[in-house]
Amino acid sequence: MIQLLLGFSLIGYAALVLTISVSVWVGVARCLAANRPLLETQPAPVARWGLLDIFGGTLGFIVLANLLVSPYLPSEPTSLADLSPAQRIGAMWGQITAQSLVCLGIFFLIVMRGGLTLVIGESWAAFRKDVLIGIATFCALCVPVIIIQIVIAQFVEYKHELITMLIESPTPAIIIPVIVSAVLVAPITEEFAFRLLLQGWLEELMAGRYISAGQILMGRMGPPKIDQSNGLPEERFSAEVETETTSTEPAKEAYPDRPSLMVFPIFASSIIFALLHFDQGGAPIPLFFLALGLGYVYQKRRSITPSLVVHMMLNGQSMFLLIMQISFGESLETPPV
Repeated sequence: MIQLLLGFSLIGYAALVLTISVSVWVGVARCLAANRPLLETQPAPVARWGLLDIFGGTLGFIVLANLLVSPYLPSEPTSLADLSPAQRIGAMWGQITAQSLVCLGIFFLIVMRGGLTLVIGESWAAFRKDVLIGIATFCALCVPVIIIQIVIAQFVEYKHELITMLIESPTPAIIIPVIVSAVLVAPITEEFAFRLLLQGWLEELMAGRYISAGQILMGRMGPPKIDQSNGLPEERFSAEVETETTSTEPAKEAYPDRPSLMVFPIFASSIIFALLHFDQGGAPIPLFFLALGLGYVYQKRRSITPSLVVHMMLNGQSMFLLIMQISFGESLETPPV
């Protein structure tokens, strides 16, 4: 009876996601046909961090992960799947702690550089809108990404250490850290790293805002100056136009000569995001297309909220279906993303 109810629930959920996905893609086609933007660009504080900040976050994670995970690993190199249950649990919580500390450091860096709204949005109303955009984007991307994943899985086996551990030891002590890592910590870490830090830095680099090698490496220190006429930062990002820096200066094009270069930060960050999942079999291919969508939405909305919603919902869906598959058998099988 439980399996029957669960089956009907999953069918209803799939139908709802598919319906929203089709509706969103129809809207996309209409916008393209009418030569209208899919999303209006929201002006926001520009990225003020540098390349060394990106390297510092990466190095910080490596050092923290080594310090917090290595006590649970044997002297010889091995994978998490080869550890004992106690070692797996300790290693997973150690990695979760390392990622959380790095995210906290990135958050403080962004706040100190005047980019708080890039994380939480301009207002509560904007945050709610970003959540709804994230849900719509999830439905739009979920269907094609899963289709690509299914096709790729026919040729290349999907692999993930967390999934292997969950299948081998489906106990609460394993399930809880796996869900925390996959649904909460990993999406926040990856969106901070690839959308906020990397894509944001590349956008400023392509826009020519960094006027010296020192700024390219170290960014610009301190928060941006505030325009007293409207209470907004003087430096505002927009992929189409740059808002007024004073109440008397007219708006001007941000990238009059090379507007197409704003595609490069999305493409480059998506490639790197996908390649860093190379050990997961064929996962880099669907993840590349997913990252393209996330990068586009972030560049338009100038808030990490929509891409976080998409990332968390996609991973949450995958974890839920995997747990159902483990609990009720192959009839619920679906390849996790």
